[in-house]
Formats: sequence, structure tokens, C-alpha cells
Amino acid sequence: MDSNSVQQPLLLSPSIDPTNDKKTSLAKSMLKVVMWVVFLSWVAIPFMFLGESSSQIITALVHAAGGTTFGITGSFLLLYFCPVLVISFLAFAYIIISGEEEFSKKKTSRYPSYRLWTFPVIVSGPFGVVSAAEFIGILIFGVYIILAVYANTLQTLSLIPDQLSFKEQRYIILCFS
Repeated sequence: MDSNSVQQPLLLSPSIDPTNDKKTSLAKSMLKVVMWVVFLSWVAIPFMFLGESSSQIITALVHAAGGTTFGITGSFLLLYFCPVLVISFLAFAYIIISGEEEFSKKKTSRYPSYRLWTFPVIVSGPFGVVSAAEFIGILIFGVYIILAVYANTLQTLSLIPDQLSFKEQRYIILCFS
């Protein structure tokens, strides 16, 4: 009756400690690295649309999946949502591997540190209190807008022939925008 006690875990025997195992720590660190790579590539997808060659690759991928039941709209949704699903499955595997770790409520460190998700950067602005992580997101969005305008301007300027006068070129640019 003692072997089937309520106090004993069902999946792990008490002799196995998952936090000290080298394979477990290697697997946890590899999962973290893969999650970061997937996240950074997901953030980079909109920036890749600005370039000529990467835009052709992404268009080819979308058209390859366009003949399926998803259509073109579903292909774009998969392109943007699939990395989120991959990260969630990797995080689920990470939680399973890490097991039940004891987290201390508050660590006392020797040196003060800033936390990006709680450190206020803008206190009384148009958005209210903006933390450093939110501010980084706002900056990334702003950089994307500037790069998109720059890329579209370069594409428009490449369509204009060089033989025209400045006044004619200006008129064509105004017609394109």
C-alpha cells in the first residue's frame, strides 16, 4: 500500500532529479535557443517583405500554399501565426522537461538591475506609462514604417526614366503616390 502512496509522483521516481541532470539542462538551453531563433525570425518577417529577393521568396511560399484549402489569406495567416504555434509547443516541451522547479519569491542580488517589462521609460506621455519593453516595440514599429517608406520610394524612383526633366519626374512621382 505504501508503494502507491498519494505523496509519490506518478511520472517521476524520487531518485531522478530532473534539475541536476546534464541532458535535461542541455535540452532546456537548446529549447530556449530555438524559441529565441523562432521569435526573432517571426519579428523579422515583416522586414523581409521590404527587400526584393526575400519578397520573391515569401511570395513563392504563399503561392505554393495558395492552391490548398487555405487560399492566399490562409497562407499569410500561417506565415505569421505558425511561429507563434511553434513557440507555444516548444514552451510546452520546456515546461514538461523542467518539471516542478522551486522558484523563490524574491532573489536578493548584490547589484541593482533593471527589468525591461516593469522599468518605466515614459511616464506622462500620450500612451500613459510606457515600460522599456513597450518602448522597444514602439521603436521597432517606427523603424519598420521608415524602412517601408524608404523601400517604396526607391521602387518608385527606379520606375522613372532618367531622360526626363526634374519637373516631369516630380509629376510622375506625385502620380504614383
